[in-house]
Amino acid sequence: MTTHEVTFVFEDGRIVKFDASEDDNLYFAALKNKVRILTDCLEGACATCKGVCTSGSYELAEYTEEALTQDEIDRREVLTCQMHVKSDCVIEFPYESRVALKSKPDSRVARVSELEMISSTVAKLVVEPDAGASPISFIPGQYVHLSVPGTSEHRSYSFANAAFESGRYTFYIKVLEQGAMSDYLSQRAQPGDEMTVTGPFGHFYLRPVERPIVMVAGGTGLAPMLSILDTLAANGETDRPIRLLYGANAADELFAFDQLAKYAADGLDLVTEFCVVEPADGWNAATGHVTGLLREEILNAGDCEIYLCGPPPMIDAAEAWLSEQGHDSSLVHAEKFVPS
Repeated sequence: MTTHEVTFVFEDGRIVKFDASEDDNLYFAALKNKVRILTDCLEGACATCKGVCTSGSYELAEYTEEALTQDEIDRREVLTCQMHVKSDCVIEFPYESRVALKSKPDSRVARVSELEMISSTVAKLVVEPDAGASPISFIPGQYVHLSVPGTSEHRSYSFANAAFESGRYTFYIKVLEQGAMSDYLSQRAQPGDEMTVTGPFGHFYLRPVERPIVMVAGGTGLAPMLSILDTLAANGETDRPIRLLYGANAADELFAFDQLAKYAADGLDLVTEFCVVEPADGWNAATGHVTGLLREEILNAGDCEIYLCGPPPMIDAAEAWLSEQGHDSSLVHAEKFVPS
């Protein structure tokens, strides 16, 4: 019996993973794993169990054209009661996880193992789960909630490490003048401090690498891009060109130069362009907002996957510009970072 790993992503960003046999339709495979997705007829006629397969290969058994049109098939929409996976797959559903999952999101205890200011405004935080804790299984680009020690607060941060790394988790955090996590990191954080890690969550994640990639990162929006790049390098997915546009307010806020330089040695075809809003003496790269680096000639005539991560104004400006160029919105994936 051949099985594959299936990941469900719900509207609220929560994910669940399980193994599914090729012999089972996906609805029954999910049911065997106590995941109750919406369904009604179970015959491919009502479309209640519809989702979108964003990654992986599959076959569909019988269904009606009313339940699944050719346009929907072309968009990789699927009826899970008629779907049989043929590889690892990711499926998104247009409703919240509480509809299908009765359990709470996974939480595990971790401890601070490293803390370092790596730029004028960014802290590198590394946490390690307690011995024996189950690893956090995530898709590169996703995030978790971290509890703030000594408070009842939590904040959300994207992984900055490869998806398969299970023993240490790296986060890059903007340190603000005031903020629950910022105050903790700058005033009282110590190695060994206990944190609760809950998740993962998020619709911002690496899609199958079938075309060139353009990444636009503002500030700590670089973190999930590093997770994606680390994963691509480790998996040997090096046959597509990648262009990273990376900006900040000032040059001393930029970070991860050595890591970005190392990707060429890892085999990635990566070109990085830097940009700052307020250049200091000696700055010899682009100035202005990072979205100003977007231009038609790097879009591969519209055939490229675009990842955007940074503050809301950056995302809004990039999406507006891409829309004006007529870029297919299904190839644009965005995550807004809100300071907190």
